[in-house]
Amino acid sequence: MLFEFWILFQDTYTFRVILEMERLALSILPGLILGLIISSFLVAWRPVQNFLQHHAAGHGFFVIAGMALAGVISPFCSYLAIPISAALLMRGLAPGAVFAFLCSTPLMNPTLFFMTWSVFGWPMALARALSAFLFGIVGGLLAQRFFLPDRMSVNFHPTEVLPSLEKTDSTHSFLQIWWKSFCHMGWFVVKFVLLGILIAALVKELIPMRWITMTVGRQQRFGILFGSLLGIPLYACGGGTIPLIQILMNLGMSPGAALAFFLVGPATKIPTLAAMQLTMGTNVTIAFCASSFAWSILAGSLFQLFF
Repeated sequence: MLFEFWILFQDTYTFRVILEMERLALSILPGLILGLIISSFLVAWRPVQNFLQHHAAGHGFFVIAGMALAGVISPFCSYLAIPISAALLMRGLAPGAVFAFLCSTPLMNPTLFFMTWSVFGWPMALARALSAFLFGIVGGLLAQRFFLPDRMSVNFHPTEVLPSLEKTDSTHSFLQIWWKSFCHMGWFVVKFVLLGILIAALVKELIPMRWITMTVGRQQRFGILFGSLLGIPLYACGGGTIPLIQILMNLGMSPGAALAFFLVGPATKIPTLAAMQLTMGTNVTIAFCASSFAWSILAGSLFQLFF
């Protein structure tokens, strides 16, 4: 009886979804673990926090580039990067340096980098990191040239964030802080990754391949544009979208459309927009979204041209 049930069960959508979830999980797991180890190490070691405190006040291209790089290696999510950036601006720090950090931080962190490498290989991982770094530089240079602090509508006070950024925990050892950060970040990321794996497995079983190739396939003229637009409603968490894009690429999504999806998604999440609107006002929020959308299409087009 049980054997007959098992034979019948193997021919169901449920069984195929479970098998696909297992395959996706195994492909993501190495990068996820390595990325969490490195990200939690950076939280405990605090190199990014120390850099922000001592270098964000500078001016010039190299300061902007340094802040963009700090955003790429930062373990902060956009929810924390936005109020940190607003607090730094309220303290009178250079807009160019602060916006370089703000623009690059949501697009990449160590966990995302190693998860992307584990699933898609080094070209996509490096493309995401380089795109985030260059977008930070572009955003910083534009802010340095055009940003007017007196036009920024801020409903925020620096003391709400910066004390937590500056304080050190003297009651716990480095390893204890590292482990606590690893567990906290791991729980946050894993629950979104599991949800993303489930959605991706369902997509593979339920969505015909021709639908993907007709919209975001390599041969489609507006595939990268559609990939960027797709990132607006579907992007929830960086790690959670990786299995979805893995499935869509297996079904025919082009690499350029995938990169565009990854780049525009963080800028258009509802919580991100709400946090930016609250702390920096409507004008900055609109400019950030528009520039992120344009950059995603440009970066996706260049990536597809070479890969």
